[in-house]
Amino acid sequence: MVDNKIDFDDFSDQYMDLMNEQHAKYGDIEYYSEHKAKMTAKVFNTQIKNILEFGCGIGRNLPYLKKQFKDANIFASDISSDSLAIAKQNNPEVMIVEDDLLNAYNGRFDLIFIAGVYHHIPIHLRSTVTKKIYDLLSKNGKLICFEHNPYNPLTRHMVNTCVFDADAVLLTKNELKNIFKTEGFTILKDGYTLFIPPKIKQFNKIEDWLEWLPLGGQYYITAEKLSE
Repeated sequence: MVDNKIDFDDFSDQYMDLMNEQHAKYGDIEYYSEHKAKMTAKVFNTQIKNILEFGCGIGRNLPYLKKQFKDANIFASDISSDSLAIAKQNNPEVMIVEDDLLNAYNGRFDLIFIAGVYHHIPIHLRSTVTKKIYDLLSKNGKLICFEHNPYNPLTRHMVNTCVFDADAVLLTKNELKNIFKTEGFTILKDGYTLFIPPKIKQFNKIEDWLEWLPLGGQYYITAEKLSE
């Protein structure tokens, strides 16, 4: 277990600057958020009504989710209050929910979007957090989860040199799938993604052909809550 747990309140104001600095040679970091939102809309029906981004940080993904799911009610939560304040300021149309108030929304969400969260969750709490996510979903609700791929050497380098990843413990796609299965989810689909950096995004059409290859910068898992 990692002892140097990161407090994202310490980085909320400089998060974008740090991200831009680290990714400068690869292109505009907004590409990553846009790509994930488009993938989510491709996998799931855009008629979904209630979506939660669990662990939204400062809200980088929210405008792109709103663009892809125009008729949906978008909610967002995070354990960092300072990050949530920035997310709310930049996304006034999104319903911001403090993490400790989420249980009031149990059974509410048709889709939960999670990106780059699990590697920050202490190993001994991952099952507890997954159970919380399960409870938040409506009957037959879905989730999509993006995580860093530990098999990608560039991803490992980026994590090892990122100041707010000091507490990161990467997990493989199969490890995360097993956590979801244990907490009652049915796995729908999974694969690897983000093979193409933003600077050459015009070639990202090949992503669909490479999902089987465990060298993408990240992977994704989609799952469904079992009927109760």
